[in-house]
Amino acid sequence: MTGPFDPGNEGQDTHLVLENANGMLSLWPAWRAVPSGWAAVSGAASYEACVRRVEAGRG
Repeated sequence: MTGPFDPGNEGQDTHLVLENANGMLSLWPAWRAVPSGWAAVSGAASYEACVRRVEAGRG
């Protein structure tokens, strides 16, 4: 899988799951600074693991 948040580093811990004060989750590249108002709640982990975490949080 490739895309703007997947640098193609399969098998590497490349992403974070962020959460804001409203409980919203976001997939975020681990190599980027966490934006103000957000906190890392999961990761660094693979892209696929972080996508699963974000999707689980929607339920």
